[in-house]
Amino acid sequence: MELRAIKYTFHNRYFPLNFNVEKMQPNILLMCKLLFLLLVVHGFHGYISDPFVPFFRLFDFVLDYPNIFKITIKTLFLGSGILLLFNVKPRAMSIILGCSVIFMLLASKSLFRNHLFICGCAFLLAGLTDRKEFPWLLCIQLSLVYFGAVLNKIFEPDWWSGQFMYNWLVNSKENQFFITFSSFLPDMWLAKILSWSSMIIEFTIAILLWFRRKHVLAVWMILLFHSLLYTMTFFRFGHFFDDIVIILLIFLVWPKTEIVVFINKNINSFFRPIVDFYFSNSTVVYQKEFKEKTFWLKVESDGKTLINNCALRHLLKFTPNFYISIFLFDQLIRFLFNGSIMHSIQLVVFWLIVLFYLPKDFTRKSPKIIALNEN
Repeated sequence: MELRAIKYTFHNRYFPLNFNVEKMQPNILLMCKLLFLLLVVHGFHGYISDPFVPFFRLFDFVLDYPNIFKITIKTLFLGSGILLLFNVKPRAMSIILGCSVIFMLLASKSLFRNHLFICGCAFLLAGLTDRKEFPWLLCIQLSLVYFGAVLNKIFEPDWWSGQFMYNWLVNSKENQFFITFSSFLPDMWLAKILSWSSMIIEFTIAILLWFRRKHVLAVWMILLFHSLLYTMTFFRFGHFFDDIVIILLIFLVWPKTEIVVFINKNINSFFRPIVDFYFSNSTVVYQKEFKEKTFWLKVESDGKTLINNCALRHLLKFTPNFYISIFLFDQLIRFLFNGSIMHSIQLVVFWLIVLFYLPKDFTRKSPKIIALNEN
């Protein structure tokens, strides 16, 4: 059967939806672009100002020249971010973007936020990661995030007693989920369980991230841990939840060969142009039709043949437009709604995606797939 290469809509090197660049891995570039868009959407550029109570006295010298620091950092942030979107020197732009975020945070203690610092470090380390290397620097950064989270808790008596969790969820947030379930248990038991389990899970994640064979388990522990926390609290800690989910893209190992895609000819022809467009920035070889009636989609990738839902999961997993769609939908819900309605819709969508990809065996390097034996 003769195959034809898909006609790329996004073949232009400088087109923002093209992620196949020479110097950067597709998943790393995708991570950087989404993090930049996330910071813009949350108005980070509007918070950039001249130094105020800086971490280092060196920043005090620029106060003799009002607005110079603010204009410089804002220009570097927006300029490098826009150039990154258009694939202009992406590694260099990531480094400049990361430095601009870090310098702004170090210049003003009042503006320092952990989730912003994590983004700045992610940009910087992404720029230092070569296309041919596994992104160990980013992996180590993520591990240090969870080690730091444990260290912040382990020396605090209120975390061991559950008092911090109780005060936060009852007195501060008035969380009905916690209040309801804690009423069925002896005093402070639920608060202690949540506190101890948080420390144990974060410490376990930090350790697992150092072992490449355990990355699948670590990624799913991160996703499920933060998803359950978000579900229970309706709270994202700024955009820390978003940052972590986007940074997990570093663990996507892009296929070494082209993905060959077959779609059953019985599928309505109306959807074929949509399929062509949606997967047009994926590295695929595309064949529209086949006659088998037992499945509607077939994908051949790295010597394996997958069908139906397994094929769709694999195809979406390595399609940048899939992650961009999730990001845009999340921002649309954030724009249209607020409060409990917004969080409820976002959680339903997120959990549907999680359950769609949830593997049965967390110890494998990739989720279990169904192979089609062709004789």
